[in-house]
Amino acid sequence: MSRYTAHNDQLSPISFQISSNGVTDTGRVREKNEDSILVHADENIWIVADGMGGHHAGDFASQTITNNLSLFKQHASLDDSILLLEENILNSNSVIRKKSYKLGRSATIGSTIVCVYVWNNLLFTFWAGDSRLYRYRNGCLERLTEDHSYVEELVRMGKIEARDAEEHPAANVVLKAVGIDDNLCLDFEYFEVEQDDIYIICSDGLYKDLAETKITPIIESNPENMTELSQSLLAASLDAGGTDNTSIITLKMCQKVN
Repeated sequence: MSRYTAHNDQLSPISFQISSNGVTDTGRVREKNEDSILVHADENIWIVADGMGGHHAGDFASQTITNNLSLFKQHASLDDSILLLEENILNSNSVIRKKSYKLGRSATIGSTIVCVYVWNNLLFTFWAGDSRLYRYRNGCLERLTEDHSYVEELVRMGKIEARDAEEHPAANVVLKAVGIDDNLCLDFEYFEVEQDDIYIICSDGLYKDLAETKITPIIESNPENMTELSQSLLAASLDAGGTDNTSIITLKMCQKVN
């Protein structure tokens, strides 16, 4: 994981009021919802986790992550808060691995994760798997995370086009997730937040059925109310097929006036 070290001259006094909302749905095909979300606005963290393994194992994996992170309390030090978040996720990895050993199954138990933490004018994210973080800014929707998936590797190598990735037979093959290996290496990045930024954290159930080109008009129709935006995105995903569990968290940044 790449490291971020805070220095006093790097920290801006700018802070943001964050409005957020989260929704999760089983979808129209699956019998169970193995996704789990956490909207922990008091501590400025938001998480989407997409469990895998079936027979309650996926539920266990994703809920282990969100249950553990629900106990997070941010520190006065940014460095300490970031370290604590990482340690919390690594602890979840250990708990899920122990469960896997206990069950003795050949099937992999695990969960994707996108964890977002906001400190003043900075947004930090940890992720593993193919759940995603998007940013909508100045009329443009941009994906901020890279999928840890087989098809993403094929796209990087130029063997398939990005537009064909979701239709590929191996589209569901995830190369990294919490709980599938004893040694978890999370990806980590941070971004400067700007006034009126909208962020979307989602499981793959959203973008598998709803093309990114169709997400932007929905945001533009619901730019202020994050509850309406998350519900509208979910409804559009279900109308497009609802072939998987779908989880969506929406956040909007509004600069505080001192």
